[in-house]
Amino acid sequence: MKKIAMLNCLRANDVCTGASCFRAFHERRKSFEIYSGQEVEVAAFMRCNGCGTDPCSDKGIAEKVARLRQEKIEVVHVGACTKNKEGVRCGTIQKIMDMIEAEGIRIVDGTH
Repeated sequence: MKKIAMLNCLRANDVCTGASCFRAFHERRKSFEIYSGQEVEVAAFMRCNGCGTDPCSDKGIAEKVARLRQEKIEVVHVGACTKNKEGVRCGTIQKIMDMIEAEGIRIVDGTH
């Protein structure tokens, strides 16, 4: 069974329950269409550690990325909340994405 994770913005915690991401996953809509007919488990749901933090020197982010490897996560979907209204991705999230990819884990842009 394929194991995936979702990466979302910490600030989204103010208003986000994760419901739209999980609904899209369960219904295999939007970016999750690629798993149609496959057995897939959402094994992790992680947030960044906040605006202004440097993920490259943040021990917490390093621990989260290591945990993704430990859990044998194959793909990380990056939430819509990680981009502003103009579609520009947060620099902090982009650095985390780069760290995840450096571990050999595939990144997919989007959830719902």
